Amino acid sequence: MLWLSPAAAVEQTLPGATVESVVAIAKRLNPTVAAASLDFDAAVHKIGTAGVLADPTLILEAWDVNRLGVGQRRIGLEQEIKLWGKYGLERNVAQAEADAAKFQGRATVIDLIAQVVAAHGEYNAAYEATGISVEIKRRYDEILGLLRSRYGTTSVDQQDVIKAEIEAATAEGDVIRRQGEQKAAAARLNALIGRPSLAPLAAPTGFRAVKAISLAQVQVLARSANPMLALAGAQSNSAAQTKSLTDLNYYPDVTLGAKYVQRPGTEDTGEFMLGVKLPLHYEVKDAEQRAAGARLGAAQARNEALRLRIDGQIADAWFGVDALRKVVQIYTTRQLPPSRSSVDNARNGFQAGTSDLSSVFESERRLRSVQLDLLKLKVDLQTKYAEMERLAGGSL
Repeated sequence: MLWLSPAAAVEQTLPGATVESVVAIAKRLNPTVAAASLDFDAAVHKIGTAGVLADPTLILEAWDVNRLGVGQRRIGLEQEIKLWGKYGLERNVAQAEADAAKFQGRATVIDLIAQVVAAHGEYNAAYEATGISVEIKRRYDEILGLLRSRYGTTSVDQQDVIKAEIEAATAEGDVIRRQGEQKAAAARLNALIGRPSLAPLAAPTGFRAVKAISLAQVQVLARSANPMLALAGAQSNSAAQTKSLTDLNYYPDVTLGAKYVQRPGTEDTGEFMLGVKLPLHYEVKDAEQRAAGARLGAAQARNEALRLRIDGQIADAWFGVDALRKVVQIYTTRQLPPSRSSVDNARNGFQAGTSDLSSVFESERRLRSVQLDLLKLKVDLQTKYAEMERLAGGSL
């Protein structure tokens, strides 16, 4: 289409029509995502501070000081140096912590996406429920108009008119309630994606398609893509590197020094120094090693426990999705068409005078119940599917 009206153009630029449109906004505007990104930046910058030489010590000394002055002046530097690969292990620990921050950020984003998908499903359901209520109100108003034209105000069948007026008023109240629920759902969705609660949203175009995938495929995908598993792996790696660094506590560090010595009346000289830190407190180092080993074992155990828990959660979500998909299919093919036919038959019978008003309202209520139950099932399906995607580590 080469030309769009201003209203249609605005509608196209607003988020909300599809899940993808609100997910893209959430990734860009949600402050939780920004905080996770800054945490990762902080961890990355911390790598630059690990595994480097400590600042040297400047030494200024005055020797043989008496009433005649200073006998010697000494200016020098001392530098502590760690050997045995300790600097590399310190960098490895910092890198593992940066990896953990990265995977924590990914987990934050994926959790947010799951919440946004569920919230968009609720927004879509509220929008469709409002449409159902508006359509019911329109049909009830038609029935009320038909009764008034058929019986007038003096008929003995005025009771049918009163009954229709009550049902029409109830339908109008339901429209107002559904419109309020739609606004509330839109406010919740806006809050999740980082927009003001009253910011306008486009009308949703329908529920997102749910893809068919086997349980084994989801579990395999989760083992390679779930950010919480990757986070646990990074934490285990950090604990392993820390354990290796602690094992080197028995190996001494050294201190190198050099001094320039000035003696009045004699030639200036220099001094050089080598200091070795003696690891004499073995009980302390043994305790540090045992603590580091325990932390490593705990991290590995948590990693395995998390893997088993995620496998179970995926199975729970997968069976829930499978059951909900089948129930939605039953409602769509076996309950919704007969309910609509029942409404049409009751209305046609009432207009022809072969059925009473109560059967019309009863069929309308039955159709509305099926339609609203179907919307709830679709929301549950979207929520469960989003949970399965979150556990799998991304879109399926």
